[in-house]
Amino acid sequence: MKHYFLFNLILSICFFSCGTSSNSSRDKFQDPHVVMHQEMHSELYQEQQQKLDGKWLIKQVYDMPIDSVQFDGKQPTMIIDLSKGIISGSDGCNSFHGKVTFKNDKIVFGPTAGTIMACNHMEMSDKILDSFNEKELTFEVKELLIFFDGDQQVMVLKRKE
Repeated sequence: MKHYFLFNLILSICFFSCGTSSNSSRDKFQDPHVVMHQEMHSELYQEQQQKLDGKWLIKQVYDMPIDSVQFDGKQPTMIIDLSKGIISGSDGCNSFHGKVTFKNDKIVFGPTAGTIMACNHMEMSDKILDSFNEKELTFEVKELLIFFDGDQQVMVLKRKE
């Protein structure tokens, strides 16, 4: 009876320890479809990052054209740096900064913070920030960068040369 109990104890320990090994062959297997999806997502992210990163001149907000003359020669700008996850820029009056990420086919803007100076055309400055602050926007990049909130075009930017 002692031998039977000892045999079962050793067999149980071996059985359970084999099933919990972190180096098992099943842990090393990676589904090729998952690997391919991860690689494609990484390539897409890098491609989109290259298109979006850089300094942009804000040329239009909603249906209102933006001109540096409106802001005493200071053209509103947006600098996008997806590798650091930050945006910064100027609304023509105040500077701003915040967080930004890329998710699926959208650019996701976090809350922004900035200076609070009183300037001419404050309603335009407010519309600039309101157009992207804490929003997930789709976009189109060709010669211009265009942000959309649903079907509505909210901002048009031109890459600063």
